[in-house]
Amino acid sequence: MTTREPVRRGRHFLVRDGQPYVPVGAHLVPSSGPDWPWRVGIEEFDRELAAMAAAGLDTVRVDLVWAALEPRPGELAEDHLGVLDSLLEAADRHGLTLHPVLFVGGEVGDAVWEPEWVGGRNPHRDEELLDLQVRQASALGRRWAGHPTLLAWDLSDEPPHWLHKDSTTDDDARGWTRLLASALRETDPAHLITVGTASQEVDGAPFRSDVVSAELDFACVHPYPIYSPELYPDDLLSPRMTHAAAFETALAAGAGKPVMVHEYGASSVQFTPEQIAAYDRLLVWSAFGRGAIGFYAWCWTDAEPAAYGRAPYVRMPHELQFGLTEHTGVPRPRLASTADLARTLRTLPLDGLAGDGPVVDAGIMVPFEYASPYDERAYGLEAEPSGPYLPAERAWDPERDVKPLVRAWLNAFVLASRAGISAGFPREGLDHAWPDLPLLLLPAPLTTTTSSLLHLRTSFWAGAGDFHARGGTVYLSLSAESAVPDAERLAGIRLAGRAAVRDRVVLTVVAPFGGLVPGDTIVLPAGSADLHLRGARIEPTDAVVVAVDPDGAPAVTLAARGRGHTVVCAYPAELLLAAQPDAHAATDSSWRLYDAVRRVAGLTPALGIEHPDVSRARLSGPAGTLVVLTNHSPVEVEVETEDAQTVRVAPHGHAVLPVVDSD
Repeated sequence: MTTREPVRRGRHFLVRDGQPYVPVGAHLVPSSGPDWPWRVGIEEFDRELAAMAAAGLDTVRVDLVWAALEPRPGELAEDHLGVLDSLLEAADRHGLTLHPVLFVGGEVGDAVWEPEWVGGRNPHRDEELLDLQVRQASALGRRWAGHPTLLAWDLSDEPPHWLHKDSTTDDDARGWTRLLASALRETDPAHLITVGTASQEVDGAPFRSDVVSAELDFACVHPYPIYSPELYPDDLLSPRMTHAAAFETALAAGAGKPVMVHEYGASSVQFTPEQIAAYDRLLVWSAFGRGAIGFYAWCWTDAEPAAYGRAPYVRMPHELQFGLTEHTGVPRPRLASTADLARTLRTLPLDGLAGDGPVVDAGIMVPFEYASPYDERAYGLEAEPSGPYLPAERAWDPERDVKPLVRAWLNAFVLASRAGISAGFPREGLDHAWPDLPLLLLPAPLTTTTSSLLHLRTSFWAGAGDFHARGGTVYLSLSAESAVPDAERLAGIRLAGRAAVRDRVVLTVVAPFGGLVPGDTIVLPAGSADLHLRGARIEPTDAVVVAVDPDGAPAVTLAARGRGHTVVCAYPAELLLAAQPDAHAATDSSWRLYDAVRRVAGLTPALGIEHPDVSRARLSGPAGTLVVLTNHSPVEVEVETEDAQTVRVAPHGHAVLPVVDSD
C-alpha cells in the first residue's frame, strides 16, 4: 500500500502520512459511458489509472453505480464487489487515492441509473429505501474499513436524487445525510465523509452546506457557471465566470466546514480546449486562494464515438467532451493545467504558510432565513407569552426565489475581489451580533423588505452600535425595496422615495472619498421598473454626500459612526451589474466604489498589490502567509508589491508568493 494510515482532517487541509494533502485528480467515467459496470472491466480502469498517475495526478473519483451493486433489494452483488475491490487495489498500486461515490443514481446529462426496484420512490425519505441504503453503506464501510488508499466516502453524486429534486426537503436532506454518515462511522470510523453537491448553495436547495455540513467532515461544491446563465450571462473567460469556484467555496465555507471543489470544467464541444485550460486554471487557483482543500476535474476522458448514439450522449451532445484527454488518450490542454496544479501544490509549504486557511477581512452577510427557513426560533416570540403565530409568507410565496440574493452576493464578491478585499460569508445569528471583521458589505436585497428569504432580520440592525464602536465600516446598497430601521442613527440618512429609472446611472464624485476625487465617475447599468432594480432617493441628515446621480441627488454618502463609518449607495449596484452580460470587464469602473470603501475601512490588499484584474487572496499559517494571484484578463499584468518587488502574471495566469514572517 502507498500510505500507512487513512487520510484525516488537519487544521484546514486534509492530512496524508502526516503532511498537508490537497488532492488533485479527476472523476473517471470510462469513455464508453457512465453505465460502466455493464460495459468495461477492471482492465480499462487499470489502464486509465496508470495514465492518470503518469500525468502527475494523485487521486481519482469513481461512481459506485447503485443498480449494479444492489440489483435486488438488500442483496449486494458479490461479483461486482470483487470488481470494486480490484479497483481499490489498482488505485493503490498506481499511487492514487480513491474517492468512491455511493448511490449513483444520476450521472451525466439527464441520465438516471438507479435500480428499477426503487420504483419512483424518493431515496431521501422512503423508510424502506433509507434502511437499505444504511445497510449497503454499513457493508461497504466494513469491507474497506481503514484502507489507507480510500480518500473519503462520498455519499452520493449531486443529490437530491435527480428524479426527486422538487420533492426533497431540508429535513429529508439532513436526515438522510445523518443516517448514512452515522452508518459509515460505526463500521469505518477512520475514513472521512462528504457528499458531492452541485449548485445547492446558489439554488438555495436542500443539500446546501448550512443544512448538511454538520454531519460531514468537509463540504463540496461543483461550480458549473455554464449551467446558470441567470447568474452568469457571460462568456467562459469573463471575470464573473472565472470567480465562480472561489465564490461557491467561500459561500459554502461560511457554514463552518472546509470545502473541496469536487467537479468543474467545460465542454470542448462548446469552447476551445485552450479556453477551457485557461478557465480551469483561473477557477482552481482563485478557489485555492479562498481555501479550497481539493480538486477533481470533470472528467478524465472524453466519450468514445461509439457512445454518441446512446444515452446519455445521444440526448446531451455537450457532455461528450469534458475530458482532460481525448477518448484516445491524447492529452487536452486542460490536463497540463491540472497536472501543474498538482505538482505546484506538492511543493508549497502548506502547513507553515497556509495551514490555518484563508484570511478574510470582510463579510457579506447570509440571512438567517437562508440557512434556517421558517425556523420558529427566529420569530422572537419565545421570551414571553404570545399568540399562535403562523407566517402567511409560506402560502403567499411557496416557491421563494433565492436568485436575487445570490446575484447580489456573487457580484459583491467579484467587486470585492477586484478591489483587493477578501470577502467571506458569515451567517446571521439570532443574537444581533455583527461579525468581528473590519468591513461588512450589505448589498441589496439584504437591506430590503417583503421576502424574508432575501433580507436580514429587522433586529439585525441593533448590532450596528457595537460594530462601529470596534472601528468597523459597513457598506449598504439600497433599492426602491429597501427598508432600514433607524437609518439616521446607522447612516446619517433618511429614505425618501424611489429614484428615477435611467438608461444608465452615472455616479459623479463631489467630495474626496477613499482615493476618489471630485469629477471621478462610476458608471452602473440601467435599472428597471422592478423595485429591486430601481434606486432609492435618500436625504442626508449628518452624512456627507460624496457622489451624486445625474439629477444631482445624493447617490453615495459617508457618515462617521463611533470609531468606524457607514457608506451608503442609493442604487443597487450589485443587482444592476448582475443583469449585465460580461460585467466586471477591464473597462468597467464599478469596482472603484468597493475600492473606495476598502480605503475608508483602512484595509490594505495582500502585499499592497493594486490591480482590478488580479485577484489577491491570502492563506495563513504559523510561519507566514501564501499570497495567490490570479489574472482574470487576457493580457499580461505587471504589479508591484509594497516592498517594491515587481511581479508579472501571465494572461489568464497565476502566481503564488510565499511570505515568511521575519520573526
